[in-house]
Amino acid sequence: MPVRRGHVAPQNTFLDTIIRKFDGQNRKFVIANARVENCAIIFCNDGFCDMWGYTRAEVTQKPCTCSFLYGPHTGRPAVAQMAKALLGSEERKVEIALYRKDGETLSVYRVL
Repeated sequence: MPVRRGHVAPQNTFLDTIIRKFDGQNRKFVIANARVENCAIIFCNDGFCDMWGYTRAEVTQKPCTCSFLYGPHTGRPAVAQMAKALLGSEERKVEIALYRKDGETLSVYRVL
């Protein structure tokens, strides 16, 4: 019998609930595992993939800081603020320039 892994394993029904709730609301999001060193992404929805031009396989296991979206105009202070918010427990609103896979720049606000 095959072993079930990932977000379909029985112990992860909480993740299934989150995915079902937010996936149908025109939101783009990732879910990361805070128990591993780089807080690896374990799920991204289709909206996220469409927005940034990456496949789910390319995004999974990348750091939750989404450093693969950084480019030449991504401000280091914004990156530091984002990392601090992800590692801490306070919410922050960060304006940051991120890059699609094709190189197009998108200036976004991320509330973390």
